[in-house]
Amino acid sequence: MVRRFFCAAGLRAWVVCLGLVAMLPVPASAAWEPVGPWGGPAEVVRVVPDVRDAVVAATRSGVVLTSADGGGTWRELPFPGRSTGVLHALEIDPRLGSVWFLGMEGSRPAASGVYRTTDAGQTWSQLPGMQGIAVWSLAFSPSNPDILAAGTESGIYLTRDNGAHWSLFSPAGHAELKPVVSLAFDPRDSRVLYAGTTHLPWKTSDGGATWQSIHTGMLDDSDVFSVAVDPRRPDRVLASACSGAYGSRDGGRRWARFATPRGAFRVYFISFDPRHPEVIFAGTSSGLLRSANEGVAWTRVSTSQVKALAFDRFDERRVFFASVDAGLLVSRDDGVTVTEANVGFANRAFTGLVADGRALYVTGPTGLYRSNDAGAHWSGLGGPTEGGWLAVAPVPGQSGVLLAAGYRGLGRSVDGGRRWQAEAGFPVGLRVRALLAGREGVVLAGTERGVYRSAVPGGWTQVSATAGEALFAVGARALIAVGNGATQWSEDNGASWRACGPAVPGATWYGVAGSASTPAALAATSRGVFRTTDACRTWTAVGGGLLSATATAVVFHPTRTSEAFVAQGGQVWRSLDAGETWHVVPSQPDQPVWPSSLVLLATDPGRLFGLVPGRGVFVAGELAGPAESR
Repeated sequence: MVRRFFCAAGLRAWVVCLGLVAMLPVPASAAWEPVGPWGGPAEVVRVVPDVRDAVVAATRSGVVLTSADGGGTWRELPFPGRSTGVLHALEIDPRLGSVWFLGMEGSRPAASGVYRTTDAGQTWSQLPGMQGIAVWSLAFSPSNPDILAAGTESGIYLTRDNGAHWSLFSPAGHAELKPVVSLAFDPRDSRVLYAGTTHLPWKTSDGGATWQSIHTGMLDDSDVFSVAVDPRRPDRVLASACSGAYGSRDGGRRWARFATPRGAFRVYFISFDPRHPEVIFAGTSSGLLRSANEGVAWTRVSTSQVKALAFDRFDERRVFFASVDAGLLVSRDDGVTVTEANVGFANRAFTGLVADGRALYVTGPTGLYRSNDAGAHWSGLGGPTEGGWLAVAPVPGQSGVLLAAGYRGLGRSVDGGRRWQAEAGFPVGLRVRALLAGREGVVLAGTERGVYRSAVPGGWTQVSATAGEALFAVGARALIAVGNGATQWSEDNGASWRACGPAVPGATWYGVAGSASTPAALAATSRGVFRTTDACRTWTAVGGGLLSATATAVVFHPTRTSEAFVAQGGQVWRSLDAGETWHVVPSQPDQPVWPSSLVLLATDPGRLFGLVPGRGVFVAGELAGPAESR
């Protein structure tokens, strides 16, 4: 399959880069594509200044995405700082939309700093002079875009040559002028810079030679999350803080607190609408607010907690928003109403992926999601009172019946997940760590006190005293339970259990799979993949190209019963002989995927589904054709 890309002449490097990537031939047998569930926390959104419909967004964990159709669909970019710390800031050169700067606070010092791309996110470099410094904010000077300021844990740094060289701009060792979490230049004078810190705002009017604390009228100890300067009237300044929203008409010398609605005490950002100077937006603890009269009165646009916004330069009625609870939002009426725009964007803390032969189920702290059409569409199902679902088990042979484990017990639904009630007969307050649907309507629950089994609704009995941290089906009636360093085997659908032989002492088990028609079972562990052919009594390390390193998931094909897949090292491996020999499934070199579980649907056996924690469900199409495995 070749993807086609059409573009008009004259578009700059940003579109050229996207076009080249999109036109690459993608092997149908190896291309991982995200399928959702869409949504989750978004931290930053920015528009590309010189390309219509081009938008960039990022998450707090360093996932960077781009949209070429005005937020209609999103695609992840290969940012090297993903999952290395906290992404605080992303800004685009106002003159050239292919040049972006990104600020990181790394979980290790070497990952902190300013990153730059000059090809619309395809390649990145960590800029010398800022490496190892935690960056909290970035701001271009509107009057001279070669000037870029970086707010950091140790003060403000400045570059006057688009990032080539950096120097400390704020006084060295100034105890209160750090960390700097927000910045804003005067739109007409690059010598004037406002800085918001975790203790009130500051200002320089002489290019950093002197600094003044400008907090008259603000509540003490206010963390200043954002500062905005009116592009038409530079003396008019806005600030958002943990104590509310503020406005100044004299360049920050005096502030007045806006009378925002009840509950909107914490304000994450505040911004002028550059197209309509009387319009102000504020992202608060009670939702997104809009004022059409310079902050005198406010209207709640959305209950979502919005962290950032961006105004479309080609469509004066379109505004983009990044939200911590609704993902990416778009307004097509200048912010009066908003709708979600998350197709291609998934950023949730998912914990599990299972299938019942036809449907896919994903669990996580935000609830339970189901797809009846192989990931094309997802519906959110009801959840427990708090903490989300840890695991779910569709009960075999009972249409619409689900069991789900939460932090405070076990729930049952008989209508496909729309309504839930506490599971009768299960010990109250016992935390379930794993759920497994066995044959003949049997369900098993793994807990710290052992394994429990139910063959009829509410009829739970303890069948093993060994903790069950994970449960796996490995054959027609064979099951494995893992917990507290012990592994157990059942040959009678969980009614009785015996000890297994160890694979490797000290190994962590991530997945076990077996085939109903062969005696082989495979275990994915922290020490590699192991194979048994004698019902778990002995295990043999699998070689054939696989490494003695973490393998995160394993699955057998539902119809081609000697065919198995393993996830290891960002790649998928395939065996056609029940795990004796293996080879890598070819994939695009820039497309590593690290699934925590693998699933094949009996109704759609040509596609492999994988859950990537924090990124959702991915699918690889036609990984193995029938002719290959005869």
